[in-house]
Amino acid sequence: MANISIHGRVIDERGAGIAGLTVRALDFDPFFSEDDVLGVGKTEGDGTFLISYSPDAYRTWKVDRNPDLVAQVFGPIYTDPALFGTRLLHETKEAKDVTDSNHEVGTITIHRNNIEGWLVTHTTLNPAVGNPVALFHHNRITHLIDGAKMFPAVTDAAEGATESINLMTLFFDVNNGFLTKFKSSFNQLNPPSTGCKQGAETSLEEVLKNKGGKPVNVLVTNPPLSAEDTVTEVAEFFAQTAGVRTNAFNKGFALLHAKAIVVDGDHAILMGSPLKQYYFSDTNHAIRDARHKGSLMHDVNTDLKGPAVSHIEKTFASIWNATGKPMLIPPPKTFPDLPVTPDGNVASVQVLRTLPGGSIKRINPSDEDLPYGETGILEAYERAIANAQRYIYIENQYFTSPEIVDALIARMKDTTKPRLQIILVLNLRPDLPGYPDRQIDNVNQLRSAAKAGGHHLGVYTLWSRSEKAGSGGAGNPRRYDVMPVYVHSKVAIIDDVWATAGSANLDGTSMNYHEIGLIITGSILDRAIEKAKLTNDPGKFLWELFWYLFFFVFKQILFDLKTLLVLLFVAYKLIFDFKETLETIRETLGDVADIPQLIADVFTRTARHALPGRSRQPSRSVELNLVMYSGIAGLPENGVVRALRHELWQEHLGLASLPDRLKTLPADPTSMTWVAEWEAAATHHVDAIKNDLAPPADHAPHLLPWMPETNPKDYLAALKIRTSTLRNKAQKFDFKTCKVDDKKDLLPWPII
Repeated sequence: MANISIHGRVIDERGAGIAGLTVRALDFDPFFSEDDVLGVGKTEGDGTFLISYSPDAYRTWKVDRNPDLVAQVFGPIYTDPALFGTRLLHETKEAKDVTDSNHEVGTITIHRNNIEGWLVTHTTLNPAVGNPVALFHHNRITHLIDGAKMFPAVTDAAEGATESINLMTLFFDVNNGFLTKFKSSFNQLNPPSTGCKQGAETSLEEVLKNKGGKPVNVLVTNPPLSAEDTVTEVAEFFAQTAGVRTNAFNKGFALLHAKAIVVDGDHAILMGSPLKQYYFSDTNHAIRDARHKGSLMHDVNTDLKGPAVSHIEKTFASIWNATGKPMLIPPPKTFPDLPVTPDGNVASVQVLRTLPGGSIKRINPSDEDLPYGETGILEAYERAIANAQRYIYIENQYFTSPEIVDALIARMKDTTKPRLQIILVLNLRPDLPGYPDRQIDNVNQLRSAAKAGGHHLGVYTLWSRSEKAGSGGAGNPRRYDVMPVYVHSKVAIIDDVWATAGSANLDGTSMNYHEIGLIITGSILDRAIEKAKLTNDPGKFLWELFWYLFFFVFKQILFDLKTLLVLLFVAYKLIFDFKETLETIRETLGDVADIPQLIADVFTRTARHALPGRSRQPSRSVELNLVMYSGIAGLPENGVVRALRHELWQEHLGLASLPDRLKTLPADPTSMTWVAEWEAAATHHVDAIKNDLAPPADHAPHLLPWMPETNPKDYLAALKIRTSTLRNKAQKFDFKTCKVDDKKDLLPWPII
C-alpha cells in the first residue's frame, strides 16, 4: 500500500507535549537536490501530529515510486492556525523507500529554550539541550564606523602587540601601496602634488613585517576558479620575515569571508571590510578623498576587549587547522569583571559563526570538532526578528536570504504583537549576478506584508554629493556630483536591546547555503541583456535568443539541472574570463585538487540550518558575527546597542546629533514615527539634489528612497534628478605619482 501520511509527537525537556509547532513532511527528490513538500500541519495539545497527502505528490517521475521521507519541525509556537513557524528546530533522519501507509517518526524532544527567547543555542545541532552558546559577559565594545576608523585601529592594535597577532581576511592587498594610517596633518580633500606619500604614517603590512620575530599568523582566502585572491602575494611578501606564517583557506565554494585580527589574546577587531584601499572611506564619503582609491564604501566594524576574544581566537585556530596546517588553540586569558552601566560600553555578547560542515576537525585535544558546521548567525536573526516589539533596523550588502524574508513576513503576520517600524538600508544594485532582481522581489514581498498588517516599512539607499571641481566661481552657480555609496555593512538592530555586526551578509552564502543557481542564472541573464544592448537589429537578437533558449532547454532535458549549472559555470569562466582562467591554472594549480569538492558542493541538497541527520552539509562560507545584548534574556542593560544606532543614523540622516525623538524609544509604541522621519529626510535630500542646494556640510552623504531600479541612471531619472550629475566612480588619487584620476566611469565596486 502506498504511503499517505506521517505521524509523531514533539515533547519538551520535561516530557510534556508541545502544541502549536509547525511540522512539514518532505520527500527528498531522487533526481533534483530539492525538497518536495508533501504536507504541512501543526502539533496538537499533547504534541502529536498527523500529516496526510496523496501519493501523487511524490510520484512525479515514477508512478510506483516510494518516498524518501523527512519530517521538519519549525517554531516559534503559534496558536493561530493560520500562522506557521519559519525557524527550523529539528529535522528527522531520512527514511528511504517508505512503504508504510502511515509512517511513524517517533518522539522528538525539543528543549523550550530552543523554541523561545533571544539567546542562540544551536537548536538544530542538539534540539534536546537548550544551553546558550559562546555567551560572554563584561566585554568592552567600541563601534568603528567606516574604514577611516577601522584601518588605523587595526594598524595601532598590531603595532602595540607584544605577544602574538592572528589575522584572517578575505583579501590582503600587500606590496601594492595599501596605506592604512595617515598623519593628522594630511589633507585628504586637497592632497599635495609632490611628496604625497609622506602623508601616510604607516601601513599594516609594514607593521606586521617589523614585529621582530614575534608570532604573526596571516590567513587569507583562496577562492575556487579565480585569480582574484591575494594568496600568492601574501606568501611572497612575508616569505623572508621571521615569525610570520601565512596560510590559505581553500574549501570549494566555502570561502573564508570572516575578517578579524586578534592581538595578544585579549583584544580583537571584527572587520566588515577586506584589507584593500577601496574600503578606506569615512562617514562623509567624499567623492574627492585621496584615501579611498575611487570607491565609496560604508561599513561597520567592532573593537572588542574581554572574555569573548578567546572564542574569536579559537575560531581563528579552528579555521587555520582546517587547512591541514596544525595550530594549537591558546588557553583563554582571564579578564576583570568590568562594571556594566545603562549608558556604558560594556555588554554581554555571543560570538556566532557560520561554518561549513566537514571542515573543522579535531587535531589536538583542545581543538573544536564540528562535522556539521554551524548556522548560529541565521538563528540569531530569526530569534531576534520573531521577538521584535518596536522596530527592526537592517543595513546589509545583500538581501536575498529567503529565511530572513520569511522571518520578517511571519513577524508582520503575528497580530498578537505590536505593529513594527521597519527600516532597511540596501544597495541599489548588489554586485553579484542574480542578486539585484532577487532583492527587488524580496522588498516587494515585504511591502505587501507591511501594508496588509499595518506595519511601517521604509527602504533606503545611500548616496554622496560633492561640489563639482571649478563650480561656484565668479558668476557661476554651484553644481554638485552625486554618486552611490556602496553599503558593505552587515548590521541589524532591534528595539535598542539587540544588535549584530560582523562579516555575514543576508544571503545564502553567509547564512546557510550557497545560492549557486541564482548566481549562475543571473550571470546568463546579465550576459543576454548586455548582448541585446549591443545590437541594433531586434530581429537578429530575437533569433539568436530563440536558439539560445532552445539549446538551453534541450540541454536541461538531457542533463540533471545541477550538472548543467556546473557546465555553464565552467563555460562562463572559460569564455568570458579566458585570460583570468589561464592565470588561475598557472598560479593556483592547487585548486585542481578541489574540483571534486566544487562539484560535490553543487550537487549537495540545500538545508536551512546545520543538520546532523544529513550525510552531507551544503557549502556555506565562514562568517563571524558579534551579537550584543542590553536588558533582555536576564542580561544587564547597557548603552552599546543604542550607541551603534545613534552613530549610524547620524551618518545616514546627515545630522550632527540625533534629536530627542530619535534618541530613545517613546513610552507609547503607537506614537513611534521613525519611518516617517526617515521618509521626510529622504524627500528633503531628493529636493536638495534637484535644486542644487548646498549640503549641510561639504561632502555630506544623503539618504535617498530605495526604488526597484538596478541602474543608477534609471534610478535618478525615476526621481526626476538630472543624470548628468551622476558619477559611477569617485576621484582616484595615485600615491605613486601624486596625481588625480578623475574619470567618472569604471566598474563601481569590487565583489564581496
